[in-house]
Amino acid sequence: MPAAFALAGAAVVTGLVIYYGAADVLRVLASVKPSGFGLYILVQLGILLGLGLCWRMVLRSRMRGSFWLCVWGRMVRDATGEFLPFSQVGGYVLGARVMALHGVRIADATASTLADITTEFLAQLVFIGIGLSILARKAPSSNLLVPVAVGLCVAVVMGVGLILAQQGSGAKVFRALASRIAGQTGEGAALSIDRLQTSLSIMYGERDRLAYGALFHLVCWFGTASASFVGFHAMGVPLSFVDAICIEAMLHAIMALAFFVPGRVGIQEAAYTLLGGIFGVPPDVALSLSLMRRARDFVIAVPVLVVWQAIEVKRLKKAAI
Repeated sequence: MPAAFALAGAAVVTGLVIYYGAADVLRVLASVKPSGFGLYILVQLGILLGLGLCWRMVLRSRMRGSFWLCVWGRMVRDATGEFLPFSQVGGYVLGARVMALHGVRIADATASTLADITTEFLAQLVFIGIGLSILARKAPSSNLLVPVAVGLCVAVVMGVGLILAQQGSGAKVFRALASRIAGQTGEGAALSIDRLQTSLSIMYGERDRLAYGALFHLVCWFGTASASFVGFHAMGVPLSFVDAICIEAMLHAIMALAFFVPGRVGIQEAAYTLLGGIFGVPPDVALSLSLMRRARDFVIAVPVLVVWQAIEVKRLKKAAI
């Protein structure tokens, strides 16, 4: 099914490029200087460092998991979740598995992944709320206002439910996730709900670290707006930073509804085109930014996937000896 959605998304991208003019899209992309694209990549790398710090915040020092390991785990999580034929959940599993294979206990890797996802989700809700308020002021007649506002309210309820589930009996649901991360290891066979619940309780008991994690995640969400700001300016569009915040916030609100589509192929392009029109960005330029964003992610993800696969192969060979 994910493959079918991906193919449908690719068809949407192709259709949009043809509809808005392949020549115009290529012209806009060709206008981007190497320095502009390089800065665009650097901003994303900076965001990844921030995301690694967010993950590190929910892990206590005695749980191991250095800052750089958290950064690497996050890079694997994003690369596998976006570019391999897995769902986002698959990316979460593989990112946590990277942590577990480098010394972090399975229970701690699972619990920290869940806590990191939760703090990121809550920060995203705040970011979308800020973007929604900007949209209400700049385009009060936009058809996006009501559905996004309703979706945001539903997401807040879901966020509260997610927190309660992790602190109560709902932790049983996450045992399957931990087992997938552990694989066939001895620790995986011995993994108990109690150990996972203990790790979750420790992390949720340190509310200051969770608060810092959520705050840093919010900063990272604003970092995505900075990336859009840099990208639009690289294409010669003098978009304000406030408008970039709104576009990025609404973009993620729309893409959240298409979590089942690998890489949100087609959804991202259509959303950029829609949102760009609200702020006077020509559709070929908005579409070009989406394609440049995919090129940036590809440039970062390919080396990550190559190194990750090399590490996995080396580990399997060692285990076979």
